[in-house]
Amino acid sequence: MAVKPVHTFSFLFFVAVATTVSENLVAQESVSNQEALEEDLSRRQLFATTRTTTRIDVDGDLSDAGWANAAVLPILYETSPGDNLPARVRTTCMVTFDSDNLYLACDAADPQPGDIRSFVTDRDNIDAHDRVEFTIDPFNDSRRAFRFEITPLGVQADGVFDQQSGQIDQSWDAIWSSAGRLSESGYAIEAAIPFKSLRFPSSDGVQTWGIYASRSWPRSDFVEMRSMRLDRDNSCELCQSNLVTGFEGISPGTNLEFVPTITSSRSDRRNDFPSGPVETGDVNGDPGLDVRWGVTTDFTLSATANPDFSQVEADAAQLDVNNRFALFFPEKRPFFLEGADFFSTPFQAVFTRTIVDPIGGAKGTGKIGSNAVGGLVARDESPSVLIPSNQGSATLALGSEVTSYVGRFRRDIGESSTLGGLITDREGDGYFNRVAGVDGFIRPTPSLTLQLQYLRSQTDYPDQLASDRGQRTDSFSGNAVNARAVYETSAWRFQARAEQLDSGFRADAGFIGQVDIRRLNVWGRRKIWGEEGGWFSRIFLNGGVWHEESMVGRLTEQGVWANVFYEGPMQSTVWINPSRVREYFDGAIHTLLRLNTNAEIRPTGNLGLGVRFQVGDAVDFANSRKAFRTQVRPELELRLGRHLDIAVSEDLQRFSTGGERIFTASLTELKTVYNFNTRFFFRVIAQYRNTDRNPATNINAINIDQQGFFTQFLLSYKVNPQTVAFLGYTDNRVGSTTEAFERTPLTLTGRTFFVKFGYALRP
Repeated sequence: MAVKPVHTFSFLFFVAVATTVSENLVAQESVSNQEALEEDLSRRQLFATTRTTTRIDVDGDLSDAGWANAAVLPILYETSPGDNLPARVRTTCMVTFDSDNLYLACDAADPQPGDIRSFVTDRDNIDAHDRVEFTIDPFNDSRRAFRFEITPLGVQADGVFDQQSGQIDQSWDAIWSSAGRLSESGYAIEAAIPFKSLRFPSSDGVQTWGIYASRSWPRSDFVEMRSMRLDRDNSCELCQSNLVTGFEGISPGTNLEFVPTITSSRSDRRNDFPSGPVETGDVNGDPGLDVRWGVTTDFTLSATANPDFSQVEADAAQLDVNNRFALFFPEKRPFFLEGADFFSTPFQAVFTRTIVDPIGGAKGTGKIGSNAVGGLVARDESPSVLIPSNQGSATLALGSEVTSYVGRFRRDIGESSTLGGLITDREGDGYFNRVAGVDGFIRPTPSLTLQLQYLRSQTDYPDQLASDRGQRTDSFSGNAVNARAVYETSAWRFQARAEQLDSGFRADAGFIGQVDIRRLNVWGRRKIWGEEGGWFSRIFLNGGVWHEESMVGRLTEQGVWANVFYEGPMQSTVWINPSRVREYFDGAIHTLLRLNTNAEIRPTGNLGLGVRFQVGDAVDFANSRKAFRTQVRPELELRLGRHLDIAVSEDLQRFSTGGERIFTASLTELKTVYNFNTRFFFRVIAQYRNTDRNPATNINAINIDQQGFFTQFLLSYKVNPQTVAFLGYTDNRVGSTTEAFERTPLTLTGRTFFVKFGYALRP
C-alpha cells in the first residue's frame, strides 16, 4: 500500500498538535468549570451515588443488595404531549457503579400490565415498544450524550445525541448488557454499561455527570415522561439534564478491543444475458480486523484492515425514477461509525461511504477538557467520486487507489457554544481534492441558536474523467458558506437558512450533491399543545418560502408552502402540505402546484398503518417538459405474537401529460423477520421494481417495460454488535420489454452465498 509519507505525517501532526493544545487548555479551564458546575447546581436537580461493593446480576431482578446506595431518579414529569404535567404512571430509576461498569435500572409500574407493548426484536428496532431510556453526558458539557434504551424484554438500543443538531445517531453501537422482566405490576429493567464502552473525563477526583431517565409509554397517545422538567422555551435539552455526582476512581482499564472477522462468499453470474448459463464463481475468503485502543478515558485510537459490508444489510429501497441527483445510502461499517459525530458539521463534508473498498485505515477521536479532536486516514482500492452541479449529480468510480485524510478540531465556548475547524484531503494518481474551513455554533439566549460554516476546496480530476464528464482539466477551487438562525419557544419556531456553494466547490470526502447554488429558506411554526384525553395532542401550523438560484443569478427553484400537522388518539398523525413552486430545467421555468399528504395510525402495538399521497405538477426530466404526477406510498407493519414481524410497502408513481400516461413506476417491498430471541433471527427481504413507459409519450426509443426482483435470506446471531455470525443468500433478476415488443421475462442475473463471523475480544 503506497501512502505518501508527507500526508501521513500531516495527519499525525494535526492530531498531536490538537491534543497538546487541548491538554494545555484543560488546566486553564478548571476554575471556570467549577464555577459552571456551581451554576448548574443552582438550577438542575442533583443526585448522589456511591460505588457498589456488592455484585449486581443483570437479570431484571432489582433485589440485589448492590442497588442499596444507588442514586434514585424518580420519573415525575410528563414532557410529551403534556408540558411538565405529573407523570401518568410511576417509574423509579437508579444509577450506581463499580470499578468496571455503570449500572442502570428502573422499576416501571403499570396499572394495566396487559397493555405493555414489548416484542422480541433485533437491537435498535424498538420505536413502537414500551421502554426506558438513559441519556448520559459524562463530560457534562451539554454538547453530546450517549443514549441507552431498554424494553421490558431486555431488547436494547443505543445512539449518540448531538445537541447542536438536536438529532440522535442510532448507527452507533456499543457493547453492553441488558435485561428486562415483566410482572403483574409492570416491568423492571437492568443494564450494565462497561466503562470501556464510554468516553468520560480523566480525573482523580469526584466526577459529576449529566444524566436523566425517561420512559416511553405508547398507548393511545405516545407519552414521554422524564426525571427532569423540560423547559420548551430552552432549545438546549442537555443543559437541563439532572446531575449525578459521586463517580470516582473509575477507569476503562486496558481498554483494548480486537474484532477479527472472516467472510466467505461465492458469487455466480450470468455473463451472457439472458440466454447464457449461470456460471459458478469461486469461493473467496476475506479476513478483516478492527482494533480499538482507549489511550485515555477521553481519547481513543482505532484501526481497521479490510472492513466490508458483507452484504448483510440490504440498503433501504428507493425508487430511482425521474431523479437528477445521486441517492444517499447511510454508512453501516462499525469502524467508520465509531466516533462519527466528531466529524459532523452543517455541511456534510465527511461521508465515509465514499471510501468504498478500504485496504485499511486509522482514526483518533477524543474530548480533552473543552476541546474535541478527530483524525482519520484510509486507503481505498475502489473509490467513488460525486460529481455535482446545479442541475444534477452522479456518483462515479475513480478507477485508481485513493488515500483519504480528515482532521477535525472543535472547542467549547461557554455553556453550549462551539468553534471548530475541518480539513479533508483525498489524494490519488492524477487526482486530489482538498477542503478546509471553520464553523461555529452560538446560543446567545436559551431560545436562539446561530450556526455558521465556511469551507474552501481545491480539486484536480484525472484527465480522462474530467473530459468524459465535462469538468475542468486543470486545478480549480471554490467556496461554500452556510448560515442558519433558529428561534424556538414552547409556542413558536422560526428558522432562516442561507447557503452558497460555488460551481467549483467539491467535497469528495463528503456528500454534497448540488453546487453552483445560492439558497435562502425562511419558515415559521405555531405550536398548539392539547390536553390529556382531548381530540388532539399537538397541532403545528407551518409556512415558509424559499429561493434558489445559480451563481450567475439564474433561477433554480423557488416556492411558497404551508403545512398543517395533527397528532391525536391511537398515535394518529396527519399532515397536509400544499405548495407552489417555480423550477428551472433545460432552459425553461415551470410553475408547479402540488399537494402532499401523509397519514399514520397505530391503534395497537401489533398494527401500524400509513399512507403518503402526492399529487400535482412535476417536471418530466427525461422529456424536458411539465407533467402531472400522482404518487402513493401505503405501508403496513404487522406483528403476529411477540416474535414475527411483517412489513409491506408499495411506492407507486404515475406521470402523465395531456391526459396520456408517460410512465408508471412501482417499488414493492416485503420484509419478514422471525425473532427466535433477542440475539437470533431469520429475515427475508423481497423487492420488486417495475417501470412501464408509454412509447407514444416518450421522445427517446427506450425499453417500455423494465422489471427487477431482489431477494435476500439472512440468518443472524448476535451476542453483541461485534460478536456476530451471519449466513445468507441474495439474488437478482431483471426483465424487460423493448419498443419492438421483444420480451425478456424476469431472469436471474446473479446470486451470492455468504457467511461471516466476527468476534469482539476485550482483554
